[in-house]
Amino acid sequence: MAYFFVVAISFIIVFLITPTIRYIALKFYAIDKTNHRKIHKKIVTKLGGLAIYLGVLGGLSVISLFDFSFFRVNFSLFFSLLIGITLILMLGIYDDFQGSSARLKFIIQIIISFMIIKSGFLLENVTIGKFININLGMFSIPITLLWLVGITNAINLLDGLDGLASGVVGVTSLFIFIFSLILQDVFVSCVALALFGAILAFLRYNFYPAKIFMGDTGSLFLGLSVGCLGVYKPMGSVQNHYFVPVVLLLFLPILDTVLAIMRRVLRRQNIFTGDSSHIHHYFMKLGFSQPETVIRFYIITFILGLFSLFIIIA
Repeated sequence: MAYFFVVAISFIIVFLITPTIRYIALKFYAIDKTNHRKIHKKIVTKLGGLAIYLGVLGGLSVISLFDFSFFRVNFSLFFSLLIGITLILMLGIYDDFQGSSARLKFIIQIIISFMIIKSGFLLENVTIGKFININLGMFSIPITLLWLVGITNAINLLDGLDGLASGVVGVTSLFIFIFSLILQDVFVSCVALALFGAILAFLRYNFYPAKIFMGDTGSLFLGLSVGCLGVYKPMGSVQNHYFVPVVLLLFLPILDTVLAIMRRVLRRQNIFTGDSSHIHHYFMKLGFSQPETVIRFYIITFILGLFSLFIIIA
């Protein structure tokens, strides 16, 4: 029953508040302008990630009505996650309104990620099933830092079509919830469900033709959120059961980011320079429409999620 209310409340909040966020974004000129790299040809407001964030907080707050011990037992990790995603959200809001350099965003992401790592979100062991466990030792912190910053930016880069990044993270959150049920992990179950419910409602406004974009406010927040869940380990445990399955689920944005960096290095371009050569651009060059391309990304992510289930239960 608690799980039902988490997803329901997060869904309802986002469904109801997104039009207001859209009005505020329009009033204060937080819009995504068209240019030669953008797919959309009309002005669309940004800042939609704020609605998702509020929905997630609302969904998680419902847990206190059923069992407040959830917050006492998981207070340190929950508080650290809340602080981290709030700071990254503020960075996104600033960027959606004022714009900031890619280098500055990158530096701030590193600082926030390091704070989260010091609070306990640390990839110490790469666990595959019940029998393979690779201890990272002295490489734990740098690999975790690379993961958190990398996934945050990977979701940001993926946000190029209506509903693409939000939907892929939504499918990923759903599978993380399934993983957490198998592992009997209440903390991850609640966070993943809150994310899923909020994203599901947001897609009502973000799927083609989008009425609002989540902007950096949403892409950075969602990227860091799933990144943290990927390296989460239950209290008293050093095993990171979620990491490999989440890597598999996020294979498309990870691949897209790696290819983008390689492409720009080979062209001797700044790696922070945007281009129109992402995977979703190639899908559209093959003749697929925006919604057809996005749906295919959902399907591929869903299939990867089914494969990742075998890693959890193996």
